[in-house]
Amino acid sequence: MATTNLSSYDKHAIPNAKALRFGIVVSEWNSEITQGMFQGAFDAIIDCGGIKENIVRWNVPGSF
Repeated sequence: MATTNLSSYDKHAIPNAKALRFGIVVSEWNSEITQGMFQGAFDAIIDCGGIKENIVRWNVPGSF
């Protein structure tokens, strides 16, 4: 469990994500929660200069 507010960050304090590639693994179990988590990660990457084509999503049945 996170002990800090991960939604609050200074995007100017991190490198621009334009040249980076990302893979996001999303559990299909409890999709109401995991879809929101994926969207938050996706939006944060885009907000930091990431390119949609450089973000790959992998759906998996579940996780531990």
